[in-house]
Amino acid sequence: MQPRGFFIPATVLHTQLLTSIRHFFSIALFLLVTFPAPAQEGTGATLIVKANFDPRLLETVNLEVICSLGEFGESRYEMGADDQLTLKLTGFQNAQTSCQLVARVPDGYSVEYSVRGGEVSRADKNGCQYARIKNGDTNHCLMEVTQDPVSLTVYKKWIGGSGEDADVTISLSCESGEYSGERFINEGSPGGWEISEIDPEGILCNVSEEVRDNFSPDIIDCQGLYILPGKGEACTLVNTKIVKRIEMLNRYGKIVMIVLVLAIGLVAVKRLT
Repeated sequence: MQPRGFFIPATVLHTQLLTSIRHFFSIALFLLVTFPAPAQEGTGATLIVKANFDPRLLETVNLEVICSLGEFGESRYEMGADDQLTLKLTGFQNAQTSCQLVARVPDGYSVEYSVRGGEVSRADKNGCQYARIKNGDTNHCLMEVTQDPVSLTVYKKWIGGSGEDADVTISLSCESGEYSGERFINEGSPGGWEISEIDPEGILCNVSEEVRDNFSPDIIDCQGLYILPGKGEACTLVNTKIVKRIEMLNRYGKIVMIVLVLAIGLVAVKRLT
């Protein structure tokens, strides 16, 4: 006689399987409710910043980034000429953030901004501004930095003599920089130059004038002028008039003639009386 094996009816197996499945889903649901999965932060957003300026006139530009949400908050970066900076904005989950990018430059320099990308963006004197940055956005900010021209004004002062004098011709000589042409000035009618491309450390300039034989020039006030970006200069050329001897003799001759005429008139009057 062969021994019988252990036998479980099919209905019992089916019941146990259903019970196990119910337990599994109950446990999974409990874990999902009790320990929810962390929210996904998304892919983040990208800011690409480029700075264009002449490295001879400015070494670096300080970039300030201010964002309302995310990990950036307020950050600062130093950028060289033609540098491109890529910033990854994260930490604002599925919300939107706004950002402002501003270049901080020394006195005597100006910045023009342009933007590309983003639903609501603009560029003005306050920098590149993005009002609604979402995950996955890519925004571009271009900063064009230029040096402002500096004004050099020259005044004229006359000493001695009388009457009006002709304009004098003045010229400018500097260590470097861009300027052009001679100028004509007179008392009450100054002139000067706009100087550009000035070395950041400053340059020395001298003003000279065309010498004529009717005055003695004093140009000391217009020598060794230290010109800096963002800082204008002014000086005065003083000319002392020279009265020629012939002019002096003419004046004395006129006086003598007047005296003689008066004397002759007095003598004639006496004779008649």
